[in-house]
Amino acid sequence: MNASHQLTTSQLCQLAGNPDRLKVDASKLPQPNLDSENLDNIVNYGYSCIFNWSSMQYVFMSDSVKNILGYNSEVFLEKGFNFTLSIIHAEDMLKLKSLHCAIFKYYYSILPSQRPSLRFSYNLRVKTANNTYVHILRQSTFIEFTKDGKPTIESVNSTDITGFKYNNNINLTIHQLSDSGTYTLCYEQEFTENQTSLTEREKQVLELVRFGYTTKEIANHLFVAIETIKSHRKNIIAKTGACNMTGAINMVVNKISL
Repeated sequence: MNASHQLTTSQLCQLAGNPDRLKVDASKLPQPNLDSENLDNIVNYGYSCIFNWSSMQYVFMSDSVKNILGYNSEVFLEKGFNFTLSIIHAEDMLKLKSLHCAIFKYYYSILPSQRPSLRFSYNLRVKTANNTYVHILRQSTFIEFTKDGKPTIESVNSTDITGFKYNNNINLTIHQLSDSGTYTLCYEQEFTENQTSLTEREKQVLELVRFGYTTKEIANHLFVAIETIKSHRKNIIAKTGACNMTGAINMVVNKISL
């Protein structure tokens, strides 16, 4: 999978229908109404946040995030969504763009009046401050919108489900709140493990790069042309979805794509 398939903050903003986010002065944006009493009740079940899609910043992050991920809430408030992207497992990052395309394709397929009743749920792996990964179930609803129905404020509840998660697939479900007060499943999709494999020769090249061999040295060692090794390197980067060979090595070491 090519690195261009990975999700960025700007791409996420565009998927949500806010392509001009970077031109917005965040200090002039309306702030959501936060009920501190209700928020205090929510944090007992994991950690919660309020996210502003217009500024791509967190408006609120519960202190209980430290109990699960080990980071202080201030880190998220100061660094914004880019910090969140930086601690998501590399393999899950390869799936997030497709996942959010599915979310917003469904979101914009229904009437604006129905969008506040949607609940989005999906799991992913997040790196803790101790450099271990936990499986997180993320459940959210949009609670404020522009006049034309674009999301501006999202309420998110996150729960550690590490003990209940048995594979690394991401499962997306979208439920809609009915008039009777119950959620009905209206969409689901599974994003499976990346099945792209490196060839035996590509594995050899990657391993030699890992141990510090130059392209010329690898070519001499394998008795092939330098251009052949360059081609192998490009294929490795493309297949793993990494930005460079260092990233590809890190992904393979973590048993991604092999």
